[in-house]
Amino acid sequence: MGTMARSPLGLVLLFTLCSATALASYSYVESGEGGRSGSGRPYHFGEESFRHWSRSRQGRFRVLERFTHELLEDAVGNYRVAELEAAPRAFLQPSHYDADEVMFVKEGEGVVVLLARGKRESFCVKEGDVLVIPAGAVVYSANTQQNKWFRVVMLLNPVSTKGRFEEFFPIGGESPESFFSVFSDDVLQAAFNTRREEWEQVFEKQSKGEITTASEEQIRQLSKSCSRSGRHGGGESIWDIKPSSLTGKKPSHSNNHGKHYEITGDDCPQLRALDIEVGLANISRGSMMAPSYSTHANKVAIVLEGNGYFEMACPHLSSSSGRSSPRRREREHGSREWGREEEEEEREGEQKSRGYKQVRSRIREGSVIVIPAGHPVTLVAGDDKNLAVLCFGVNAENDEKVFLAGSNGLLRQMDEQAKALAFGAEKEKVDRVIGAQSDAVFLRGPSSRRVASE
Repeated sequence: MGTMARSPLGLVLLFTLCSATALASYSYVESGEGGRSGSGRPYHFGEESFRHWSRSRQGRFRVLERFTHELLEDAVGNYRVAELEAAPRAFLQPSHYDADEVMFVKEGEGVVVLLARGKRESFCVKEGDVLVIPAGAVVYSANTQQNKWFRVVMLLNPVSTKGRFEEFFPIGGESPESFFSVFSDDVLQAAFNTRREEWEQVFEKQSKGEITTASEEQIRQLSKSCSRSGRHGGGESIWDIKPSSLTGKKPSHSNNHGKHYEITGDDCPQLRALDIEVGLANISRGSMMAPSYSTHANKVAIVLEGNGYFEMACPHLSSSSGRSSPRRREREHGSREWGREEEEEEREGEQKSRGYKQVRSRIREGSVIVIPAGHPVTLVAGDDKNLAVLCFGVNAENDEKVFLAGSNGLLRQMDEQAKALAFGAEKEKVDRVIGAQSDAVFLRGPSSRRVASE
């Protein structure tokens, strides 16, 4: 036994075991502000969770990993988050997704052209705009700026395979490849009424990649026909698409500690058709958003700028660390019949879920957070700059934002007898505690309060 412990193989095995244990612990416990710890996973995703689909000097397109964890899959498992960055005068090759797309222009200006429903529509988009692109629409776009990048954040809702989407290029070469290239000669010749050789000279000559650079004159010509409203023929329908300015609207909430903007299905019929809403919270440095929850919408939040942290109360994690239980893992590997045991486990889980676990993690530009409906959450901005967070709310119909603290806190609406029965404290003390905050929605943050009290 002693000899094995001193052998190189034994040391390697011991090191491997310790490393694996440390990594497992790290993935579920992240350091919070002020030295406190909390688990950010499976609700928090950092930069390392993105994968590049395309990357060059002209730009990049990257996609967040799927929401496959058991606590997320039912709520947002069919949705994907992606980010596009295009250099000045970059041109993006025509393509279509098998997914509906809601895009938000994070930075810069550009032209987006849609080929759909038998027509071409060209849109001028700028920072703060929201645009819905239906699945199957062929899209090409360009950064119209000479010295500024064009950055877009998007939420995609795949229509073919749950949680998975693909990009299809009609025109290409080696990279990207044209999807037409896999069709037989007979089919292509009949479809285009031309010889295969001539077809190849047109469709397979593009060799500069998915993102290329246009000349100033080409950008000028592309921008000529773009507008803010598109060109519609006949009466309007839900797919008469046009950009909507999120930050150009009057804020739904505003004070010295922050502003909140939102676009709902009432403002944009395309969002209503997808049952999605879009919101933007700009929290002043050192401030926070009051603890709140959404009644119906599951939120996918992306940090656009700044840093800070979030905290959320999670009943699901009160009885587990986010990993599957041994019993669940055995079922997943087909080693046990689960009928009655499933019911027993669910009953045990329901009893244990009376408690809550704090989900907490630092966040910064590029972080993604999933906030399930009904889960109380708060966002706190760092002390050095404002924290801007974009939220896509899915299952948004009939959703309401419920604030739990502040001058609009819901607990203030309780009648006197209910307060006496629920709190078990003197009425004067209850009223003093739940009525002390005079601000609403955006409040002075923990660090600001510490400085003010010193």
